[in-house]
Amino acid sequence: MSEQFESGSASQMRIPLFPLNTVLVPGLVMPLRLFEPRYLLLAETLMEYEESDRYFGIVKSIAKPSPEIELTIHTVGTIAQVQSIKSNDDGEFELVAVGSRRFRILELHQDLMYLTADVELYPEESTTEMVDPLLLKDTLDVFDKYREVLGVSLGSESTMPDDPHIVSYLITAAAMLTLDERQLLLEILSTDMRLREIRRILKRENAILKQVRCFPTFEPTDDFSLN
Repeated sequence: MSEQFESGSASQMRIPLFPLNTVLVPGLVMPLRLFEPRYLLLAETLMEYEESDRYFGIVKSIAKPSPEIELTIHTVGTIAQVQSIKSNDDGEFELVAVGSRRFRILELHQDLMYLTADVELYPEESTTEMVDPLLLKDTLDVFDKYREVLGVSLGSESTMPDDPHIVSYLITAAAMLTLDERQLLLEILSTDMRLREIRRILKRENAILKQVRCFPTFEPTDDFSLN
């Protein structure tokens, strides 16, 4: 499905883009309903490919200051690998995608109804990346305190994965972060630095939550895939 650059780099490709006011985190399962003509065309195009080649890029859109200003998007997004896709009787499409690898936009193209872009994939974060075990434990401890205050249950500590890479994205997806904070975490290259930033944010949130008596009810609705 992707088109390789003339350079032949396997880490560079051309992909369809879907700007959304959200951040797709690697491993996060995201259902989408497609109804705009340009994305109906994208869905029809995806249906023509083998299942393994059904993917596109999701990038966070930036709020327009006025209707006259063209839509702008962040330059770092996530590959959405389509898990299922079907058309409805009303002509709309429903699909379920899971976040895969991150990418950086090199050049946008507007020659089709929907956006496409030449992108460079972020390097795979190795599961053997050296992450300080104390950093991982401290981050999980801070997250446990955060969940306790909010009354959030995501499973016992024993069910939490022990892969720091997965943990960093699981917390990014589950915590009540702003979209800008999620985007910041998405763009951080290393797991170690992402965990440090997560720990900093959650410590700040824990300090704030201790000073207030009423908290919003939070029930995580997004699924997260460890595959």
